[in-house]
Amino acid sequence: MSFTEEEVKRAAELRLWIESRIAELEGEIEKLREALVIIDSLLRTTSFKVAKELAPQPIVKEEPVTIIAEKMPPEGEFKEVRPLKRAKDSYLIGNAYISSSRLVIIPASDVRLEVSTPPFRSFFIGRILEGMKGKDQEAFSQGKMKSEEIMNYSIEEDGGVIKKIVIENYRDKNRLNEIMNTVTWAFTRMLEKAK
Repeated sequence: MSFTEEEVKRAAELRLWIESRIAELEGEIEKLREALVIIDSLLRTTSFKVAKELAPQPIVKEEPVTIIAEKMPPEGEFKEVRPLKRAKDSYLIGNAYISSSRLVIIPASDVRLEVSTPPFRSFFIGRILEGMKGKDQEAFSQGKMKSEEIMNYSIEEDGGVIKKIVIENYRDKNRLNEIMNTVTWAFTRMLEKAK
């Protein structure tokens, strides 16, 4: 089957249009995913539950459980290393080193992120980490938690450039995931603003 020059030209134009439309839709999907991360974080900091957590849970007969304390790993020992990647192109922006009670986030060597670049202080520190720390302090004041279990964090910087974020006592998987998602989102926004 042979095609005319006009048909070939139209097919090439259609192909270009489809490729650009796919890129647009992928961009929209990325923005929607980022919006979900922000919305979930905001809802968690205001004590609401995300919709999937509201699904009816099966009724399980409660039985006494004995909890055996897990031996804490030495300071330099991490059970997992997770890369932090920008969603749109999988560009490595940092690594997270995870132990059972400690999370250390280190930006990639070719990434320069300044503490003053939004939304680092306002959102990641102010809303996420301070929100978690505040809830822990409230639980401590109500006698539900020991003082050494309160989440704490420190930012190591050099000339305003983030070198390391250390988070102690993140305590559970939900908090870990929220921190990982929001720091990845914040670092991505910071890279965009630094251009």
